Amino acid sequence: MWKKVLGEILGVGIFAVDGERWHVHRKLMSNMFSRNLLRHSADVTRKKLSELVYVFNKRIDESDDAEEGFDIDLQDVFFRMTIDITTIITFGIDLCSIQRDQQHHFALAFDELSFICQK
Repeated sequence: MWKKVLGEILGVGIFAVDGERWHVHRKLMSNMFSRNLLRHSADVTRKKLSELVYVFNKRIDESDDAEEGFDIDLQDVFFRMTIDITTIITFGIDLCSIQRDQQHHFALAFDELSFICQK
């Protein structure tokens, strides 16, 4: 099923294959999930959560009327957190999505690609 939906985009890797081929890829990938990688992932997540708290506190401080407050789009926040954490762990690149007013172009392209693949 996944090969039919994502094969053209993702090739024949673990995310786009089924059956025996998926089992082979999964066995190869399982070695990547070491204690050090999990520790690194937790550290990256903790740093990004601290960054998010800082951004929220800054918005609160800058708010004209503390009684009125401000809206937070949680779907956008979660997407930004996920894309930042994933790109740091996977590619060693921080897109700094949390600090940006607008989404990074990579995040926008990824989101669009995900939407297209769901059709």
